Amino acid sequence: MKQLCCSVVFSVLISLSYMAHANIDDVPLPNDFQVRMALEDDYPMIINGFVKQDLESVMQFYREQLGEPNTVTEDIGRYTYFYTVSGKRVKIGFYQQESWCELSIMMTE
Repeated sequence: MKQLCCSVVFSVLISLSYMAHANIDDVPLPNDFQVRMALEDDYPMIINGFVKQDLESVMQFYREQLGEPNTVTEDIGRYTYFYTVSGKRVKIGFYQQESWCELSIMMTE
């Protein structure tokens, strides 16, 4: 009985530690996202790339996928949404280029 109880507790702890580790893959990406750079091995996790969509479409995609952001900032045409995803702070930056939109995502502990 004691061995069974220890096995159950160990299994629960393993499951909880797996669930607590968020991954940048928890942040949705538009279908046409093209990766330029990805640093996913340790925090802060960063992925940067672009989409062939206009700024408003990409910002709307994130509002539909993740809801309204906790905070929104704007500086000279660069917009940043701040979210909490899987218990981690996520910063999503948007910048409209000529015919594409640059997208930068950072997840911190």
